[in-house]
Amino acid sequence: MHQDSAAASGDIPTLILSDLATKLKDGDCEETRDIKSCGPAVLCMVFVCVDKLLRFGVTAEATSHSRADMDMDMVLLKLKTLETLSHEMINTIPFNVVPRHWLRLYTDISLIRVIHDLIIGPRGGMGEEVEIEGFWMEAIRRLDKAIIVADAIGNRRKKWALDLIKITQTKLSLSPLRCDEIQGSRSRAKRFKLEEPPIDTSLLFAPNPIPVLQEPPSIEEYLQNYLNHPFILRGYLRGTSSSPPWPACDRWSSAEYLVDTVGRGRVIPVEVGKAYDDINWTQRIVPFTEFLHRAGFKMNQIDVERRVTEPSSPLYLAQYALFDQFPELEKDMCFPDYVWSNPPPPDESSSYTSPPNDDGLIVNVWVGSGNSEIISPAHTDPYYNCYAQVLGRKRVWLAPPSCGPYMHAYGEKTEVGDGLADQYMTNTSKVPILKPIDDFKRLESTYPEFFDHVWPRSLEELLESGDMMVMPPGWWHAMRAEGTEPAWSVSMWY
Repeated sequence: MHQDSAAASGDIPTLILSDLATKLKDGDCEETRDIKSCGPAVLCMVFVCVDKLLRFGVTAEATSHSRADMDMDMVLLKLKTLETLSHEMINTIPFNVVPRHWLRLYTDISLIRVIHDLIIGPRGGMGEEVEIEGFWMEAIRRLDKAIIVADAIGNRRKKWALDLIKITQTKLSLSPLRCDEIQGSRSRAKRFKLEEPPIDTSLLFAPNPIPVLQEPPSIEEYLQNYLNHPFILRGYLRGTSSSPPWPACDRWSSAEYLVDTVGRGRVIPVEVGKAYDDINWTQRIVPFTEFLHRAGFKMNQIDVERRVTEPSSPLYLAQYALFDQFPELEKDMCFPDYVWSNPPPPDESSSYTSPPNDDGLIVNVWVGSGNSEIISPAHTDPYYNCYAQVLGRKRVWLAPPSCGPYMHAYGEKTEVGDGLADQYMTNTSKVPILKPIDDFKRLESTYPEFFDHVWPRSLEELLESGDMMVMPPGWWHAMRAEGTEPAWSVSMWY
């Protein structure tokens, strides 16, 4: 029985355990030093768990099942203890100062715990019965959280987590999302366009339009003539003479396609509220299917994997490296050549440096509902950006970097009682641009410098599905999803 369970989980769990066991014996290994920093007792407990799981198949033959089961109950207890410890150490201090070794422990224990589950199968400690579907869903959630919370820190850890997710998903029953009641991507995309009510495309919050280029500039033209000012390429994602189309513009409108591609049981980190500078803004981790439902994707009510109580505020996914967690979706994109152009610093940003990762590119997504209910407050980013509007529509407001002194950024005049916004959002403006107000000009008495120095130089435009905006670093930008369909944008920082 025990050998069959281990064999069913495949060779990957055993290979991971073998690698961990070898590294844990090597005091010079970075991973081992990290775990040891959590305490010698922690290092010992981790090694015991890995060693006993590796030996479990042999032990099960040489001893009674009851003895082997007792060993595994002990392993599970140790893993739960280490899991609780790492969780507490991560959550008791601000995340930006959490020591690396606790993130390492959280990652490795998440991996080992799921390998334990794959070897032993769906049961609790001391023979406790568990609900099978929920058991495997929780295992997938645990691996996703290792990626979300700790970035699956460590050599090959993210690949291991993704491999284990695929293995665990084979334990789930056939997805209930495979049904005729969910609309296909193509018919649904057409229906969106037919049902979409007219949207005001006039300039509502700025006197100037963002320039729209009729043809994509070559790399040479871009570097010579268009580096210092934003511009829009209409329909770029639909394909041009110099760039292939993005399959994402059709495929990602289908909840069925998205769930079939990434598999069941996945969870993602979402933001709750209408803007990240709102006082009631918060974050939570929710099932991917629940998020798609809440964002307006067409799907069966009973097919949503609900784990949390629905809050009244909207949910959205913002500036998140979704393709690190769901790499299968990246095949539906085609990176524009501009992101590989190695541009020099723009005229207004002599301090610019490209992203510090290996390929000099950071890819994030924004996904949420339309209805103008979710706002990205005016803020700046330090990189060039190819901003692709894959689904839905988005109103964009821009102002040049030189407007910074008049943008009333958080933290400029910190006072007693100022909250986290004033401590951490010094690149974000307090001026409620794009927020639903009856008369934008009513703000003039509160922010006179903004209207004197920023508003005359500001720009605005409505991005449609398939459009791409190219923007230099340091430009102030606010964004708002428009219309009734879900909006999905991809930021490519370079």
